[in-house]
Amino acid sequence: MPWNRRLKRRAIALSAFVTVLVLGCSTYTPQRQIVAKEDLAKYNPKDFGKAASVKRASSVEKEDEWIVKAIWFEQQNNFKESNRYYKKLYDSTHKDEYLLKELKTALYSGVTSDHIEKLENYIAKHPDNIVAKRLLLSSHLYAKKYEKAKSSTLPLLEKSTQAIDFELSANPYIFTKEYSRAVELLTEAYNKTYNEDILLKIVTILVNYQGDVPEAITRLETHRSSRGCSEKICLQLVDIYLQQGNITQLLSVYEDLYESTQKEVYAEKAIESYLYLKDHAGAVLFLQTKYKNPEMLYSLYVDTKDYSKAYALTQQLISTTSDPKWYAEAGITLYESASNKDDKEMLGNVVELFEKAFKNGAKNSVYLNYYGYTLIDKDIDVEKGISIIKKALEQEPDNSYYLDSLAWGYYKLHQCTEALSVIKKVVDIEGLDEVEIVEHWNTINQNCKKEKEE
Repeated sequence: MPWNRRLKRRAIALSAFVTVLVLGCSTYTPQRQIVAKEDLAKYNPKDFGKAASVKRASSVEKEDEWIVKAIWFEQQNNFKESNRYYKKLYDSTHKDEYLLKELKTALYSGVTSDHIEKLENYIAKHPDNIVAKRLLLSSHLYAKKYEKAKSSTLPLLEKSTQAIDFELSANPYIFTKEYSRAVELLTEAYNKTYNEDILLKIVTILVNYQGDVPEAITRLETHRSSRGCSEKICLQLVDIYLQQGNITQLLSVYEDLYESTQKEVYAEKAIESYLYLKDHAGAVLFLQTKYKNPEMLYSLYVDTKDYSKAYALTQQLISTTSDPKWYAEAGITLYESASNKDDKEMLGNVVELFEKAFKNGAKNSVYLNYYGYTLIDKDIDVEKGISIIKKALEQEPDNSYYLDSLAWGYYKLHQCTEALSVIKKVVDIEGLDEVEIVEHWNTINQNCKKEKEE
Protein backbone atom coordinates (compact mmCIF):
# COMPACT_ATOMS: atom_id res chain seq x y z
CA MET A 1 0.00 0.00 0.00
CA PRO A 2 1.63 3.32 -1.06
CA TRP A 3 2.37 5.65 1.83
CA ASN A 4 -0.13 8.37 0.92
CA ARG A 5 -3.03 5.92 1.38
CA ARG A 6 -1.89 5.18 4.88
CA LEU A 7 -2.08 8.87 5.69
CA LYS A 8 -5.53 9.47 4.22
CA ARG A 9 -7.30 8.91 7.52
CA ARG A 10 -5.10 11.56 9.10
CA ALA A 11 -6.05 14.42 6.82
CA ILE A 12 -7.04 17.68 8.44
CA ALA A 13 -10.80 18.11 8.49
CA LEU A 14 -11.73 21.67 7.65
CA SER A 15 -14.51 23.03 9.82
CA ALA A 16 -17.50 24.14 7.77
CA PHE A 17 -18.45 27.77 7.90
CA VAL A 18 -21.96 28.13 9.31
CA THR A 19 -23.55 31.30 8.12
CA VAL A 20 -25.71 32.64 10.90
CA LEU A 21 -27.93 35.34 9.56
CA VAL A 22 -27.89 37.34 12.76
CA LEU A 23 -28.42 40.71 11.17
CA GLY A 24 -31.28 39.44 9.09
CA CYS A 25 -33.10 38.31 12.20
CA SER A 26 -32.29 41.18 14.53
CA THR A 27 -34.27 44.34 15.01
CA TYR A 28 -33.64 47.53 16.86
CA THR A 29 -36.45 48.63 19.15
CA PRO A 30 -35.90 52.25 20.17
CA GLN A 31 -36.36 53.16 23.80
CA ARG A 32 -39.43 55.16 24.64
CA GLN A 33 -37.63 57.00 27.38
CA ILE A 34 -34.11 57.70 28.50
CA VAL A 35 -34.10 59.48 31.82
CA ALA A 36 -30.90 59.62 33.79
CA LYS A 37 -31.22 58.45 37.38
CA GLU A 38 -30.58 61.16 39.93
CA ASP A 39 -28.98 60.95 43.33
CA LEU A 40 -31.86 60.10 45.61
CA ALA A 41 -29.86 61.04 48.66
CA LYS A 42 -30.21 64.74 47.88
CA TYR A 43 -33.96 64.65 48.51
CA ASN A 44 -34.08 65.59 52.15
CA PRO A 45 -37.60 65.75 53.62
CA LYS A 46 -36.59 68.76 55.65
CA ASP A 47 -35.67 70.71 52.53
CA PHE A 48 -39.12 70.19 51.04
CA GLY A 49 -40.79 71.43 54.17
CA LYS A 50 -38.83 74.65 54.70
CA ALA A 51 -41.67 76.96 53.68
CA ALA A 52 -44.19 75.41 56.00
CA SER A 53 -45.62 77.58 58.75
CA VAL A 54 -46.89 76.59 62.16
CA LYS A 55 -50.45 76.83 60.84
CA ARG A 56 -49.62 74.10 58.29
CA ALA A 57 -47.89 71.79 60.75
CA SER A 58 -50.17 68.85 60.10
CA SER A 59 -49.88 69.14 56.30
CA VAL A 60 -46.10 69.46 56.55
CA GLU A 61 -46.04 66.34 58.69
CA LYS A 62 -48.07 64.54 56.03
CA GLU A 63 -45.80 65.84 53.30
CA ASP A 64 -42.71 64.64 55.11
CA GLU A 65 -44.26 61.20 55.55
CA TRP A 66 -45.09 60.97 51.84
CA ILE A 67 -41.62 62.14 50.84
CA VAL A 68 -40.01 59.43 52.94
CA LYS A 69 -42.26 56.77 51.42
CA ALA A 70 -41.80 58.06 47.87
CA ILE A 71 -38.01 58.01 48.22
CA TRP A 72 -37.96 54.62 49.95
CA PHE A 73 -40.07 52.95 47.25
CA GLU A 74 -37.93 54.60 44.58
CA GLN A 75 -34.80 53.20 46.16
CA GLN A 76 -36.42 49.75 46.16
CA ASN A 77 -37.17 50.17 42.42
CA ASN A 78 -40.86 49.99 43.23
CA PHE A 79 -41.61 52.89 40.93
CA LYS A 80 -45.35 52.32 40.82
CA GLU A 81 -45.73 52.93 44.56
CA SER A 82 -43.17 55.72 44.46
CA ASN A 83 -45.14 57.38 41.67
CA ARG A 84 -48.33 57.13 43.70
CA TYR A 85 -46.78 59.17 46.52
CA TYR A 86 -45.13 61.70 44.23
CA LYS A 87 -48.53 62.21 42.57
CA LYS A 88 -50.08 62.85 46.00
CA LEU A 89 -47.29 65.25 46.81
CA TYR A 90 -47.71 67.24 43.62
CA ASP A 91 -51.50 67.26 43.71
CA SER A 92 -51.48 68.56 47.28
CA THR A 93 -48.59 71.04 47.02
CA HIS A 94 -48.12 71.85 43.28
CA LYS A 95 -44.39 72.03 43.86
CA ASP A 96 -42.32 71.76 40.69
CA GLU A 97 -39.86 69.27 42.18
CA TYR A 98 -42.69 66.80 42.79
CA LEU A 99 -43.98 67.32 39.26
CA LEU A 100 -40.65 66.23 37.77
CA LYS A 101 -40.33 63.25 40.11
CA GLU A 102 -43.91 62.14 39.42
CA LEU A 103 -43.31 62.19 35.65
CA LYS A 104 -40.02 60.40 35.99
CA THR A 105 -41.37 57.57 38.16
CA ALA A 106 -44.41 57.31 35.91
CA LEU A 107 -42.09 56.47 33.02
CA TYR A 108 -40.17 53.95 35.10
CA SER A 109 -43.36 52.28 36.32
CA GLY A 110 -44.91 52.13 32.87
CA VAL A 111 -47.88 54.38 33.45
CA THR A 112 -49.01 57.50 31.61
CA SER A 113 -48.85 60.58 33.77
CA ASP A 114 -51.80 62.95 34.09
CA HIS A 115 -49.42 65.87 34.32
CA ILE A 116 -47.86 66.10 30.86
CA GLU A 117 -49.67 69.37 30.16
CA LYS A 118 -48.40 70.71 33.50
CA LEU A 119 -44.88 69.76 32.39
CA GLU A 120 -45.30 71.70 29.15
CA ASN A 121 -46.32 74.77 31.19
CA TYR A 122 -43.32 74.25 33.48
CA ILE A 123 -40.96 74.15 30.48
CA ALA A 124 -42.46 77.36 29.09
CA LYS A 125 -41.46 79.04 32.35
CA HIS A 126 -38.11 77.22 32.63
CA PRO A 127 -36.79 76.88 29.04
CA ASP A 128 -33.27 76.02 30.20
CA ASN A 129 -34.26 72.92 32.18
CA ILE A 130 -32.92 70.06 30.04
CA VAL A 131 -34.16 67.35 32.43
CA ALA A 132 -37.72 68.61 32.07
CA LYS A 133 -37.44 68.69 28.27
CA ARG A 134 -36.06 65.18 28.30
CA LEU A 135 -38.99 64.05 30.45
CA LEU A 136 -41.47 65.64 28.07
CA LEU A 137 -39.99 63.92 25.04
CA SER A 138 -39.91 60.58 26.86
CA SER A 139 -43.50 61.00 28.04
CA HIS A 140 -44.72 61.67 24.49
CA LEU A 141 -42.82 58.61 23.29
CA TYR A 142 -44.38 56.43 25.96
CA ALA A 143 -47.84 57.72 25.05
CA LYS A 144 -47.04 56.97 21.36
CA LYS A 145 -47.60 60.59 20.43
CA TYR A 146 -44.74 60.58 17.96
CA GLU A 147 -45.43 63.89 16.25
CA LYS A 148 -45.45 65.66 19.61
CA ALA A 149 -42.29 63.78 20.50
CA LYS A 150 -40.62 65.00 17.31
CA SER A 151 -41.67 68.56 18.10
CA SER A 152 -40.11 68.14 21.55
CA THR A 153 -36.73 67.24 20.08
CA LEU A 154 -36.12 70.72 18.68
CA PRO A 155 -36.22 72.69 21.96
CA LEU A 156 -34.26 69.90 23.69
CA LEU A 157 -31.42 69.94 21.17
CA GLU A 158 -31.33 73.74 21.16
CA LYS A 159 -30.18 73.58 24.78
CA SER A 160 -28.37 70.24 25.00
CA THR A 161 -25.19 68.97 23.41
CA GLN A 162 -25.25 65.67 25.29
CA ALA A 163 -25.11 62.42 23.31
CA ILE A 164 -27.99 60.96 25.34
CA ASP A 165 -30.34 63.66 24.05
CA PHE A 166 -29.43 63.12 20.41
CA GLU A 167 -29.95 59.39 20.93
CA LEU A 168 -33.30 60.01 22.61
CA SER A 169 -34.35 62.42 19.88
CA ALA A 170 -33.75 59.75 17.21
CA ASN A 171 -36.43 57.48 18.66
CA PRO A 172 -39.61 59.17 17.41
CA TYR A 173 -38.15 59.23 13.89
CA ILE A 174 -37.52 55.50 14.09
CA PHE A 175 -41.09 54.87 15.17
CA THR A 176 -42.36 56.93 12.22
CA LYS A 177 -39.88 55.20 9.86
CA GLU A 178 -37.99 58.39 9.07
CA TYR A 179 -34.74 56.44 9.17
CA SER A 180 -32.47 59.00 7.49
CA ARG A 181 -33.22 61.58 10.17
CA ALA A 182 -32.83 58.94 12.87
CA VAL A 183 -29.41 58.00 11.52
CA GLU A 184 -28.39 61.67 11.44
CA LEU A 185 -29.26 62.12 15.10
CA LEU A 186 -27.65 58.85 16.16
CA THR A 187 -24.53 59.80 14.22
CA GLU A 188 -24.37 63.06 16.20
CA ALA A 189 -24.63 61.03 19.39
CA TYR A 190 -21.95 58.57 18.26
CA ASN A 191 -19.51 61.30 17.20
CA LYS A 192 -19.67 62.77 20.69
CA THR A 193 -18.90 59.52 22.52
CA TYR A 194 -17.82 56.79 20.04
CA ASN A 195 -20.25 54.62 21.96
CA GLU A 196 -20.41 51.15 20.45
CA ASP A 197 -24.06 50.56 21.31
CA ILE A 198 -25.06 53.68 19.42
CA LEU A 199 -22.98 52.56 16.44
CA LEU A 200 -24.71 49.19 16.46
CA LYS A 201 -28.11 50.92 16.43
CA ILE A 202 -27.01 52.87 13.36
CA VAL A 203 -25.76 49.70 11.69
CA THR A 204 -29.00 47.85 12.41
CA ILE A 205 -31.04 50.65 10.82
CA LEU A 206 -28.71 50.82 7.80
CA VAL A 207 -28.82 47.06 7.20
CA ASN A 208 -32.35 46.08 8.19
CA TYR A 209 -34.37 49.14 7.27
CA GLN A 210 -32.38 50.97 4.60
CA GLY A 211 -30.59 48.05 2.98
CA ASP A 212 -27.32 49.98 2.94
CA VAL A 213 -24.87 47.24 3.87
CA PRO A 214 -21.81 48.96 2.33
CA GLU A 215 -22.38 52.04 4.51
CA ALA A 216 -22.80 49.80 7.57
CA ILE A 217 -19.50 48.08 6.77
CA THR A 218 -17.76 51.43 6.27
CA ARG A 219 -18.88 52.68 9.66
CA LEU A 220 -17.93 49.46 11.45
CA GLU A 221 -14.53 49.28 9.73
CA THR A 222 -13.84 52.94 10.49
CA HIS A 223 -14.55 52.31 14.17
CA ARG A 224 -12.43 49.15 14.08
CA SER A 225 -9.43 50.95 12.57
CA SER A 226 -9.63 53.97 14.89
CA ARG A 227 -10.99 52.53 18.15
CA GLY A 228 -9.93 48.87 18.01
CA CYS A 229 -11.60 45.53 17.39
CA SER A 230 -13.91 44.92 20.33
CA GLU A 231 -15.98 41.74 20.28
CA LYS A 232 -19.21 43.73 20.09
CA ILE A 233 -18.18 45.54 16.89
CA CYS A 234 -16.11 42.86 15.21
CA LEU A 235 -18.66 40.10 15.72
CA GLN A 236 -21.12 42.33 13.85
CA LEU A 237 -18.60 42.46 11.00
CA VAL A 238 -18.25 38.68 11.22
CA ASP A 239 -22.02 38.32 10.73
CA ILE A 240 -21.99 40.58 7.68
CA TYR A 241 -18.94 39.01 6.05
CA LEU A 242 -20.32 35.51 6.64
CA GLN A 243 -23.53 36.47 4.88
CA GLN A 244 -21.52 37.89 1.99
CA GLY A 245 -19.18 34.90 1.88
CA ASN A 246 -16.28 37.34 2.11
CA ILE A 247 -13.76 35.01 3.74
CA THR A 248 -10.77 37.27 3.06
CA GLN A 249 -12.25 40.08 5.15
CA LEU A 250 -13.56 37.57 7.66
CA LEU A 251 -10.02 36.27 8.17
CA SER A 252 -8.76 39.77 8.91
CA VAL A 253 -11.48 40.31 11.53
CA TYR A 254 -10.79 36.97 13.22
CA GLU A 255 -7.09 37.81 13.45
CA ASP A 256 -7.91 41.16 15.04
CA LEU A 257 -10.36 39.51 17.43
CA TYR A 258 -7.72 37.04 18.55
CA GLU A 259 -5.16 39.81 19.00
CA SER A 260 -7.54 41.92 21.10
CA THR A 261 -9.09 39.12 23.20
CA GLN A 262 -6.54 36.27 23.10
CA LYS A 263 -9.47 33.84 22.87
CA GLU A 264 -8.44 30.63 21.14
CA VAL A 265 -11.78 30.28 19.35
CA TYR A 266 -10.90 33.29 17.17
CA ALA A 267 -7.43 31.94 16.36
CA GLU A 268 -9.00 28.65 15.33
CA LYS A 269 -11.52 30.49 13.15
CA ALA A 270 -8.63 32.37 11.54
CA ILE A 271 -6.91 29.06 10.74
CA GLU A 272 -10.16 27.71 9.28
CA SER A 273 -10.36 30.80 7.09
CA TYR A 274 -6.81 30.33 5.84
CA LEU A 275 -7.52 26.71 4.99
CA TYR A 276 -10.82 27.59 3.30
CA LEU A 277 -8.84 30.02 1.12
CA LYS A 278 -6.25 27.26 0.57
CA ASP A 279 -3.60 29.57 1.99
CA HIS A 280 -1.62 26.96 3.91
CA ALA A 281 1.49 29.14 3.98
CA GLY A 282 -0.50 31.92 5.64
CA ALA A 283 -1.90 29.49 8.19
CA VAL A 284 1.58 28.20 8.99
CA LEU A 285 2.92 31.73 9.39
CA PHE A 286 0.01 32.64 11.68
CA LEU A 287 0.74 29.61 13.86
CA GLN A 288 4.45 30.32 13.90
CA THR A 289 4.18 34.00 14.82
CA LYS A 290 0.83 34.75 16.47
CA TYR A 291 -0.92 31.65 17.76
CA LYS A 292 1.43 29.20 19.41
CA ASN A 293 -0.27 25.85 18.90
CA PRO A 294 2.35 23.22 18.03
CA GLU A 295 -0.16 20.40 17.54
CA MET A 296 -2.15 22.40 14.99
CA LEU A 297 1.09 23.51 13.31
CA TYR A 298 2.17 19.88 13.13
CA SER A 299 -1.10 18.94 11.39
CA LEU A 300 -0.56 21.71 8.85
CA TYR A 301 2.98 20.52 8.16
CA VAL A 302 1.65 17.02 7.51
CA ASP A 303 -1.20 18.36 5.38
CA THR A 304 1.29 20.27 3.20
CA LYS A 305 3.65 17.25 3.17
CA ASP A 306 6.41 19.22 4.88
CA TYR A 307 7.47 16.09 6.74
CA SER A 308 10.93 17.32 7.77
CA LYS A 309 9.45 20.22 9.76
CA ALA A 310 6.73 17.94 11.06
CA TYR A 311 9.33 15.46 12.31
CA ALA A 312 11.34 18.24 13.99
CA LEU A 313 8.18 19.41 15.75
CA THR A 314 7.47 15.89 17.07
CA GLN A 315 10.75 16.06 19.00
CA GLN A 316 9.47 19.17 20.79
CA LEU A 317 6.09 17.55 21.46
CA ILE A 318 7.71 14.38 22.79
CA SER A 319 9.65 16.44 25.34
CA THR A 320 6.76 18.74 26.33
CA THR A 321 3.89 16.24 26.51
CA SER A 322 3.38 12.81 27.98
CA ASP A 323 1.31 11.57 25.03
CA PRO A 324 2.93 8.47 23.49
CA LYS A 325 1.29 9.18 20.15
CA TRP A 326 4.11 11.59 19.33
CA TYR A 327 6.57 8.69 19.13
CA ALA A 328 4.31 7.14 16.49
CA GLU A 329 3.92 10.48 14.69
CA ALA A 330 7.70 10.85 14.76
CA GLY A 331 8.02 7.40 13.20
CA ILE A 332 5.59 8.31 10.42
CA THR A 333 7.14 11.69 9.59
CA LEU A 334 10.70 10.32 9.82
CA TYR A 335 9.83 7.73 7.20
CA GLU A 336 7.87 10.15 5.01
CA SER A 337 10.69 12.72 5.07
CA ALA A 338 13.37 10.18 4.04
CA SER A 339 14.63 10.46 0.48
CA ASN A 340 15.69 6.79 0.53
CA LYS A 341 12.79 4.72 1.81
CA ASP A 342 15.03 1.60 2.01
CA ASP A 343 17.70 3.13 4.22
CA LYS A 344 18.36 0.53 6.92
CA GLU A 345 19.37 3.01 9.63
CA MET A 346 16.27 5.11 9.03
CA LEU A 347 14.00 2.05 9.10
CA GLY A 348 15.63 0.93 12.34
CA ASN A 349 14.85 4.33 13.89
CA VAL A 350 11.25 4.13 12.65
CA VAL A 351 10.84 0.71 14.28
CA GLU A 352 12.33 2.01 17.53
CA LEU A 353 9.93 4.99 17.61
CA PHE A 354 6.84 2.83 17.03
CA GLU A 355 7.95 0.35 19.69
CA LYS A 356 8.30 3.21 22.20
CA ALA A 357 4.84 4.47 21.24
CA PHE A 358 3.15 1.12 21.88
CA LYS A 359 5.22 0.39 24.98
CA ASN A 360 4.03 3.70 26.49
CA GLY A 361 0.38 3.02 25.75
CA ALA A 362 -0.40 4.16 22.19
CA LYS A 363 -3.28 2.03 20.81
CA ASN A 364 -4.58 3.98 17.82
CA SER A 365 -5.43 1.63 14.98
CA VAL A 366 -3.96 4.05 12.41
CA TYR A 367 -0.55 3.69 14.07
CA LEU A 368 -0.91 -0.09 14.28
CA ASN A 369 -1.70 -0.30 10.58
CA TYR A 370 1.11 2.05 9.57
CA TYR A 371 3.69 0.19 11.62
CA GLY A 372 2.43 -3.26 10.63
CA TYR A 373 2.45 -2.39 6.94
CA THR A 374 6.00 -1.00 7.24
CA LEU A 375 7.22 -4.27 8.77
CA ILE A 376 5.53 -6.20 5.96
CA ASP A 377 6.36 -4.07 2.94
CA LYS A 378 10.02 -3.56 3.88
CA ASP A 379 10.45 -7.24 4.79
CA ILE A 380 11.54 -6.30 8.28
CA ASP A 381 9.31 -8.84 10.07
CA VAL A 382 6.31 -9.92 7.99
CA GLU A 383 4.79 -12.24 10.59
CA LYS A 384 4.97 -9.57 13.29
CA GLY A 385 3.50 -7.09 10.85
CA ILE A 386 0.51 -9.37 10.23
CA SER A 387 0.01 -9.77 13.99
CA ILE A 388 -0.03 -5.99 14.45
CA ILE A 389 -2.43 -5.49 11.52
CA LYS A 390 -4.81 -7.98 13.14
CA LYS A 391 -4.79 -5.83 16.30
CA ALA A 392 -5.81 -2.85 14.20
CA LEU A 393 -8.62 -4.92 12.65
CA GLU A 394 -9.91 -5.79 16.12
CA GLN A 395 -10.76 -2.09 16.44
CA GLU A 396 -12.11 -1.68 12.88
CA PRO A 397 -12.90 -5.08 11.33
CA ASP A 398 -14.15 -3.72 8.00
CA ASN A 399 -11.50 -1.08 7.41
CA SER A 400 -10.45 -1.62 3.80
CA TYR A 401 -7.00 -0.04 4.33
CA TYR A 402 -6.22 -2.45 7.15
CA LEU A 403 -7.54 -5.42 5.16
CA ASP A 404 -5.36 -4.38 2.23
CA SER A 405 -2.32 -4.40 4.54
CA LEU A 406 -3.28 -7.87 5.79
CA ALA A 407 -3.70 -9.21 2.26
CA TRP A 408 -0.26 -7.88 1.39
CA GLY A 409 1.22 -9.63 4.42
CA TYR A 410 -0.33 -12.94 3.46
CA TYR A 411 0.99 -12.48 -0.07
CA LYS A 412 4.50 -11.84 1.27
CA LEU A 413 4.29 -15.15 3.15
CA HIS A 414 3.04 -16.87 -0.01
CA GLN A 415 -0.27 -17.68 1.67
CA CYS A 416 -2.20 -17.17 -1.55
CA THR A 417 -5.55 -18.57 -0.43
CA GLU A 418 -5.70 -16.11 2.49
CA ALA A 419 -4.29 -13.24 0.41
CA LEU A 420 -6.85 -13.74 -2.38
CA SER A 421 -9.72 -14.05 0.08
CA VAL A 422 -8.83 -10.81 1.89
CA ILE A 423 -8.01 -8.75 -1.20
CA LYS A 424 -11.35 -9.83 -2.73
CA LYS A 425 -13.07 -8.43 0.37
CA VAL A 426 -11.19 -5.15 -0.14
CA VAL A 427 -12.40 -4.95 -3.74
CA ASP A 428 -15.95 -5.73 -2.65
CA ILE A 429 -15.79 -2.76 -0.27
CA GLU A 430 -13.87 -0.22 -2.34
CA GLY A 431 -14.20 -1.45 -5.93
CA LEU A 432 -11.35 -1.00 -8.37
CA ASP A 433 -11.41 2.77 -8.59
CA GLU A 434 -8.24 3.36 -6.55
CA VAL A 435 -4.90 2.79 -8.26
CA GLU A 436 -3.33 1.28 -5.14
CA ILE A 437 -6.08 -1.36 -4.77
CA VAL A 438 -5.81 -2.23 -8.46
CA GLU A 439 -2.03 -2.70 -8.10
CA HIS A 440 -2.38 -5.05 -5.13
CA TRP A 441 -5.29 -6.88 -6.71
CA ASN A 442 -3.36 -7.50 -9.95
CA THR A 443 -0.11 -8.46 -8.21
CA ILE A 444 -1.74 -10.93 -5.83
CA ASN A 445 -3.99 -12.43 -8.52
CA GLN A 446 -1.26 -12.81 -11.12
CA ASN A 447 1.47 -14.20 -8.86
CA CYS A 448 -0.82 -16.48 -6.86
CA LYS A 449 -2.24 -17.81 -10.12
CA LYS A 450 1.32 -18.62 -11.29
CA GLU A 451 2.04 -20.41 -8.04
CA LYS A 452 -1.06 -22.57 -8.51
CA GLU A 453 -0.07 -23.42 -12.07
CA GLU A 454 3.43 -24.42 -10.95
